[in-house]
Amino acid sequence: MSAVSASLPHVLDAAAVEALVEQITSAATTLQSAMLDAQERWKRIPEVFDVTGAEGAAIMLDPPTASMQDFVTAMFEGRRVLSDAATYVFPSLKTRREELAARIITVNQEHADAQADAQTAETAYWAAFDRDPDSSTTTSARADRMDALHAADSADRAVSDLQSDIERFRRDIDDAEESIAGELKRISGGDEVRGAWGEPLRVSQTYWGVVETSYPMGPITHLGLAERLELSLSDASAARLEWLSTADRSTVEAWIASHPDFASAVGFVAPDRAIRLWEGLEVQSSRGSDGEGAWATGPLAQLFALAPFAIGNLNGLRAADKTEFNRETLRQLLAGELSDTQREQLSQLSDMLDRAMQTNDPPLSLLSLFLETDDGSPRASIGFGDVDRADQITTLTHGIATDMGQLGEWSGSAIAMQQQLEWELSKHGSSAGTATVLFMEWDSGDAGNVWNIERPDAGAERMAQLLRGFEANNPNAQLNLGLHSLGTTSGTQMVADNPGLVDNVWLYGSAGVTDDTARVLSSQIDDGFLTLHATHAEDDFIAPIGRWPVSEHSIDPREIDGVEVFSADGGWVPGYGDGTGEHGERTEGHNSQRSTEWYYRFDGFEPSLTGDPVPVMDDEAVGYLDPMSQSFKQTIIDLVDAAAAQEAVQ
Repeated sequence: MSAVSASLPHVLDAAAVEALVEQITSAATTLQSAMLDAQERWKRIPEVFDVTGAEGAAIMLDPPTASMQDFVTAMFEGRRVLSDAATYVFPSLKTRREELAARIITVNQEHADAQADAQTAETAYWAAFDRDPDSSTTTSARADRMDALHAADSADRAVSDLQSDIERFRRDIDDAEESIAGELKRISGGDEVRGAWGEPLRVSQTYWGVVETSYPMGPITHLGLAERLELSLSDASAARLEWLSTADRSTVEAWIASHPDFASAVGFVAPDRAIRLWEGLEVQSSRGSDGEGAWATGPLAQLFALAPFAIGNLNGLRAADKTEFNRETLRQLLAGELSDTQREQLSQLSDMLDRAMQTNDPPLSLLSLFLETDDGSPRASIGFGDVDRADQITTLTHGIATDMGQLGEWSGSAIAMQQQLEWELSKHGSSAGTATVLFMEWDSGDAGNVWNIERPDAGAERMAQLLRGFEANNPNAQLNLGLHSLGTTSGTQMVADNPGLVDNVWLYGSAGVTDDTARVLSSQIDDGFLTLHATHAEDDFIAPIGRWPVSEHSIDPREIDGVEVFSADGGWVPGYGDGTGEHGERTEGHNSQRSTEWYYRFDGFEPSLTGDPVPVMDDEAVGYLDPMSQSFKQTIIDLVDAAAAQEAVQ
């Protein structure tokens, strides 16, 4: 047995907590004093200012003063919790840590001495045995050997006991921190602020403040609230992931069972941080004895067995590494308890992966997989083509009422785009490598959500993380988007929030964009950062509903300055196919793929034998991303042109 290898967890310095207590005390007393002083001065106004009908002015500050006092009370309650922690909890933990640190030195030294003594006694015994097995010297050496072996066993037990104590100490720190956090979360007060006449006030804060440099004379940054929250989430998720890789197995299993939403939160670890995490874990881990097969030892072996999603959902890692862990996540999910819908959708994904392994045309990678927190629906992103080496990556996403139940239709569109694009590039003599990614990580809701920005905004955040991962792992790749329906609202929001991340965008039957997004997109187009294409089929009567005046995203993107509008109503697509071009069929509704819904298949009226008009119904309705449609074929040619432009500047 080796010496103690476990590292001691960090204990928060009680002095730092005490400093925070002092800051809270100072802030609370300053706020209270300032507000009471303001109220006192305000109440003196009638002494010099008397207006008939304005008698109520003297009590205008009473509601906000009450809100302030409520907030101050909450701050003092928080101060009490932190003060108790600084006085009792953290000093006790620090003392235990110091004792464990001293034991590590002692136990390791005694272990090394015992091992050395055992080796010396072993050598002496066999030397005496070889000379004369029955001599008194051999008998004495045998006794010394047994004593040394017992001492070595005792040293091994001391190492094991100490490692158990260290793990128990680690759990106690986690429990203490969670207990303190729980007490702080239960404190409320002052969060319902009342204005002068007692009405609730809402304040939107977007500026977090100055962030000092970590070294002298370094840069000082200013983080917005959104950036600070994103950074905090990334740091917390990364720290928890490292803990999952080394903590006691039963503790890990219990924590995962009580925190099912962590699987989706992992995707918000900053890609550069994710890459460093992976590299550190990989160095400490190994595969089978032949260097191949599943992870056998180290933190990656534990994560693969207990929490494969913690690696599979990190953005910025190689597609093959993500796929390996996500395939294990899929296997574990299918082996557990699922609803009929969950099992059907995950089985469909598993079958698709199995078929792809047999043909490898195009190469398929499972870039994410988790169960949505709200309704438990499976969510995933799937890559077609070599995502890690592609010169061009095009990400497709859906609109409302779409989940993994429509995986077959959407994966068909992605595969058709990938294969046709590769063929067209080859025909044009281009050596550019491409990949198409199907983004189905976001919950787009149903018709009741179509006018709100909440779900598209949440989808935009997830999509941004996926694309930032591509940028970190494959920095020279051109990043493009193909967006349908409410997916256009989500994707354009992401583009507006991340200038320069995406090169080209195609919008199909847009549910609209917000005023702010429209202005930002126009500016990005004008500055040459973005090429934006948009189409809307004449037969598409559903997309305009998303842009009704009641909508939070009522702007038709075709009206944005600089947008390149293209047709989906059927027509010639120059350069497509074997010859000089090819005809593309018109899109017959709002559908993204071929549809058998009657309201899409309706194709006007024709007279019957009696002269009365009867409806004409097509067998199937062509969708925006149907390989036979004009919009699909035009997108392929535009992607070829975009790849050529990318090659020209490299």
